[in-house]
Amino acid sequence: MIDIRKIKLGESIVIDETIAVRIPPGFGVFDGATIAVVGRLTNTGTVFALEGQGQCRILADCALCLEPVPLELSFHIGENFVEAEAACGDDISFSDGVIDIFPAIERNFFVNIPMKVICSYDCAGLWHKLDSEEEVNPQFQQLLQFFDT
Repeated sequence: MIDIRKIKLGESIVIDETIAVRIPPGFGVFDGATIAVVGRLTNTGTVFALEGQGQCRILADCALCLEPVPLELSFHIGENFVEAEAACGDDISFSDGVIDIFPAIERNFFVNIPMKVICSYDCAGLWHKLDSEEEVNPQFQQLLQFFDT
């Protein structure tokens, strides 16, 4: 929470925070993310504008083989905060002279998670042709009866 009552018109404050974000199931990403945020919060008179950069490391599922893939994410954060009674559209509202930047960071983080992660360009995926030296995952053993190997 940032107390904005002391930020005069045209002035900025530096934002340098670490924010933890929980990732719900269905994103193909393990656990959560700890996001390092660096930027500026500026009083423009009508809004408080947050401009900055977020960086984090996440572990995502490969879309082909489902193996974990470490990813470094770096993303731009550009959000406007408006008093609750004047908020509309994509603006994030605040009240009582206090801004919570968490919704802005969370929104920009989720928009930047890749929809499809692949561990390598030559990933053969789950259904690659087996050769005699490879071990078959027991979970897929019964499915192999439907394929020529």
